Amino acid sequence: MTKFYGWAGGILNVDLTTGRIEKEELSPDFARSYLGGSGFNAAKLFNMVKKGMDALSPENVVMFGTGPLLGTSAPCNSRLAVTGKSPLTDIFGDANMGGHFSAVMKQAGYDQIVVFGESEKPVYLWIDDDFVELRDASHLWGKSTWEATWMIRQEMGDPEIRVIGIGQAGENLVRYANVIGDFKHAAGRCGMGAIMGSKNLKAVAVRGTKDIMIARPQEFYQACREAFKSMVSRIESGTNLQPMLPRYGTTHLSEVLPLSGSIFTRNFKGNVWLGREDVGPRKFKSEFSHTQRACISCPIHCTPYYLVRSGEFAGVYGEGPEWGFLQLGVRCDFYDFPTYLYIHNLFNEYGLDPLSGQQLLAWAMDCYEKGILTKEDLDGKSFHWGDSAAIIEMIHKIVRREGIGNILAEGEKRAPQLIKRGSEKYMYHIKGLAPVIEDPRVGIFGFSYFTSTRGADHLKAFPSTYEELVGQDIKQKEMGPRVKHNEDKNAMIDSVGMCKFSFRDIDEVDPYQQLAKLLSAATGVDFDVDELLEIGERIYNVEKAFNSREGLTRKDDSYSVPEMIFEPIPEGPSKGAVQELDIKLDGYYEARGWDKKTGLQTRQKLEQLKLEQVAAELEKFNAIK
Repeated sequence: MTKFYGWAGGILNVDLTTGRIEKEELSPDFARSYLGGSGFNAAKLFNMVKKGMDALSPENVVMFGTGPLLGTSAPCNSRLAVTGKSPLTDIFGDANMGGHFSAVMKQAGYDQIVVFGESEKPVYLWIDDDFVELRDASHLWGKSTWEATWMIRQEMGDPEIRVIGIGQAGENLVRYANVIGDFKHAAGRCGMGAIMGSKNLKAVAVRGTKDIMIARPQEFYQACREAFKSMVSRIESGTNLQPMLPRYGTTHLSEVLPLSGSIFTRNFKGNVWLGREDVGPRKFKSEFSHTQRACISCPIHCTPYYLVRSGEFAGVYGEGPEWGFLQLGVRCDFYDFPTYLYIHNLFNEYGLDPLSGQQLLAWAMDCYEKGILTKEDLDGKSFHWGDSAAIIEMIHKIVRREGIGNILAEGEKRAPQLIKRGSEKYMYHIKGLAPVIEDPRVGIFGFSYFTSTRGADHLKAFPSTYEELVGQDIKQKEMGPRVKHNEDKNAMIDSVGMCKFSFRDIDEVDPYQQLAKLLSAATGVDFDVDELLEIGERIYNVEKAFNSREGLTRKDDSYSVPEMIFEPIPEGPSKGAVQELDIKLDGYYEARGWDKKTGLQTRQKLEQLKLEQVAAELEKFNAIK
């Protein structure tokens, strides 16, 4: 048996159809090639899931991956990768969450959990170090994520047990259901909760007590000290946006991003956010937030706790919200913090992705205003901009799949196909996934939506704040190489298990060298910066290959309403901006070493990345050049 350092050395394979649980030893070569987390998951997904498979069938898998620094004292390492074929987009799907679950899973002895098949009845997976079993979850079915977590902890007699699971949205197969851990942390995109629901898997609960072995302890200790010192220095210096995170969390972005003119409002009706002061970070801090919390091993402390002290929603409390959630008001045109926080809890308790949810709600409001949807379609109710009570009622309908909610539960790609009546012209997505809030016509963020392997996503190529704010000034020919670099960097970071905020405002060499030192000392494998970025490129190419096998080509790296992105932005700091998509895509494919005409990968590039088997698989489907 191989002795592992850094990595736990174990993979847990769970067949829900037969109830069989097997423990597999991690391959050292696999570990070095893909690092962990999303890298492990992407490689396994490509090999296990066949072309054209229904994402809600037993043949799909849902995988939970952790990284080689999780469970150690390395800073900002808390992330869990959750991966499967997306039931929302029908292509590569993954999501990422912080908190404590990932570290405890690692301390139980597992770098990855792979779940496949379908249970006849609701179950949850219980892991107590080497003891693993499937337990009946019939009494948990129908419960919210919060209720189920408390019930499992009470059942086990241990309030420290870490639980990730689904709420009623996942149970009812809402295609953008998410996975919630520690009551607030969400693996939020691509419908990973719906996969769990289709398998009758309510939750995964873990207690881990093992030590993570470190190859070179003294060297690792010194590398940790240097990394902590560097991060704290950036926070205290005030030279970038990181100092805002311990003070306001990501809500501070509501003051920053509108400066670039990248925010769209009312389902792309405008680009000036007039009500942001009412839901800004300072109001939140002074009236609702009362402390900040961190994920495990993190000095940044970016998550606020909130309490509504008066009014209709007095007594509502929770953790968050993230900047992404605050976009609900931008999209739907209402600006009331107590209502925001109540709805925030609804999304977390139901286990529902607020980003896709917001787009569906805004689209429905837009369609109602245009007369495409009528009161008859909405059970006799109106659905006007700014009607927060109607939004709350609609969220309940979506989760329960009642009336029009049953259609909205089908997500960005399918709902317009069901409604028709010209509604397709007002649903904005890329590859089936709605954008976050940045207008796709603006800057590096906007362009990166088109190349993301999971749809209109801001995290695959998560740029530095500098790149985001000056995005319109980046030359057309430079955009592709920059996005390629960011995608490779972030694929590597997601595989290590690090939080992207630790790299958010920096792009110099030092942080990468620090990470290489940490990984080398922890694992005993000597990594350098070039190898880490090559691993990121390998992982991103595997994700791309999954989509190419499903039939995606260059034509899919575009908007669902392509004519909109060529219309100039009508107002705000980015007035007049359009997306020069073809020019940027040519530069991007060239930087990637892919075929510019089709957008497909080349055998030469895949062989260069030691992905010969991936190339051979793509050749079976003429999905390679």
